[in-house]
Amino acid sequence: ILFFWVARMILMTTYAVGKIPFETVYLHGLVRDEKGRKMSKTLGNILDPLDMTSKYGTDATRLSLLIGATPGNDTKLSEAKVEGLRNFANKLWNISRFTLLNIDEPIIDASMPEAKTLADTWILNRTNQVVRDVTDHIEKYRFSAAGELLRDFTWGELADWYVEIAKVEGNKSAVLNYVLNTVLTLWHPYMPYVTEAIWTEVYGEKSMLMVADWPTTVDTESTSYFDTLKNVITSIRS
Repeated sequence: ILFFWVARMILMTTYAVGKIPFETVYLHGLVRDEKGRKMSKTLGNILDPLDMTSKYGTDATRLSLLIGATPGNDTKLSEAKVEGLRNFANKLWNISRFTLLNIDEPIIDASMPEAKTLADTWILNRTNQVVRDVTDHIEKYRFSAAGELLRDFTWGELADWYVEIAKVEGNKSAVLNYVLNTVLTLWHPYMPYVTEAIWTEVYGEKSMLMVADWPTTVDTESTSYFDTLKNVITSIRS
């Protein structure tokens, strides 16, 4: 039925005002419950977005509908999924709080700094790769893939590795400033409220993340040594 709605909009608008209303249309699959059933009043399995927003936040609800929704396929939605993404939003707050405590003076247009340690080189390289890959995914309408990649980087690499290393090495102001600005900008299309709130807390109400420039990629050094070190540490922990 959506195809015919789109076709009618194009035909009627062309007839009435002489131009089409949109160039690109993105249609996702059905949103089903956690068991794969279509949501309906009869089954009583509907998740009201207003209830989810009130309980877990708008960004968590928004993310739950973006992550896991692949082109051409239906997506499953559960309250547990929304709750899990609320926890991730809290994680982003905590990363930002730690970063702000370790930045001398936040710079809104911070450029990529010079790496001083192997860990610095690694996180700057990974940030650069994530910018490139997330941008490519979004431009090709792979919204879920971009969100999953960004989530894995933010939690699994930035929080679990670099932030912990920064606590030991110290003197990470420039790198943390650059990485935080980049991560917040990349997350903004997915989590507009949380990221804007953090940005405002850092740079004041006169600056808006919504109109900030999208990150660009630069040439970075190889980080194979750090990847080897990560694998060794992970194996020892296991």
